[in-house]
Amino acid sequence: MSGRAVLLADRFRMEYRILKAVSSYFDDIHIIGTGDGAWLKHSRHCYAFHDLGKPFALAGPSEASAIDRYAKDHQISCILPTCGHTTRFLATYPDRFETPCFPVPAGEAFDLLNNKLTFHRLCRDLELPVPGTKLFETWSELRAAAATGELSYPFIVKPTNLDGGWGVRRINGPEDLRGRIAYSPILVQDFIPGRDLCVFYLCERGKITGQVAYTFARHGIRFVRRPNVDAFSRVVAAHLRLDGVIGFDLRERTDGQVFFIESNPRFWFRMDVMALAGLDFVRAALTKEPLGKGLADGLELRNRGRLFKAAVLPWRLNWLERRVILELARDPLLPLLEMLGRTKPAGPPLPRDQTIVTIPANVTPY
Repeated sequence: MSGRAVLLADRFRMEYRILKAVSSYFDDIHIIGTGDGAWLKHSRHCYAFHDLGKPFALAGPSEASAIDRYAKDHQISCILPTCGHTTRFLATYPDRFETPCFPVPAGEAFDLLNNKLTFHRLCRDLELPVPGTKLFETWSELRAAAATGELSYPFIVKPTNLDGGWGVRRINGPEDLRGRIAYSPILVQDFIPGRDLCVFYLCERGKITGQVAYTFARHGIRFVRRPNVDAFSRVVAAHLRLDGVIGFDLRERTDGQVFFIESNPRFWFRMDVMALAGLDFVRAALTKEPLGKGLADGLELRNRGRLFKAAVLPWRLNWLERRVILELARDPLLPLLEMLGRTKPAGPPLPRDQTIVTIPANVTPY
């Protein structure tokens, strides 16, 4: 471990996983945030919690200067983001921090990658494979296009500027168009049969220095290797001279053809698991050490619910699942409260009738 860190957080679910990932490297972790991020003070990994007073989506240069003063007062060696808003905050005000910050993409590159429409256009310009994509300003315009045959079922609708799956919906036929969608503009993409593929990279000045990839198994995730996707991703990293962590969501057909769907220029939900697996993105970025050779192709990790059920027969767990169980036992309070529904999510669940799709007030667009 090495020194003290400040972690910026104003939500809980993903941020808690990031806290655990960061704890594998730093001795003491101070959390600066607000809102649901306050739950993190109950973790054994949190040394102190300081309320920022406003969400990072609304924070400006004065908050950046205040965070830097806090870091100096507490001998902090590094300031790290957690989500998209905190990453963009660090990218927007680099001149306000004398305390070292975790490397993040430049502000212009972040905005380009974090918007689904501009990312699609970037991939198209770089001749990377993408699904057919159209943009509509209103739900009425979209319905009219579907009625004239301009859109082919099934297709996917989504906002351009939200993460976490908010507002994403598959339209299978005309019956799914009877409701409405309460956001604008509306991005429409062809549905690609196949499976989801997630890849994440550590970048330094436009070069990829480490990576991990996985697909979704029946009850969890399955680690894979995709050299073809790595080659495509190197084009993006070099073009934007990326620093820090960058992720891509793709669809992979049964014939192996892949399509870039969206980009996540930030930390992600499973970083704590990667650290347990020996792929410590935080340590590698800060020490310039190699990230590691990656995980065996085909290794699976069950989701938390299935993992708890399987733990009664521990000899059936693989080595990574045993590490995850042991880590949960080291910091049990918040996982238990989360399973009981006591911790607040980023927003209320979507209604069962998804013909009406709205975005909760506490889910902030970029």
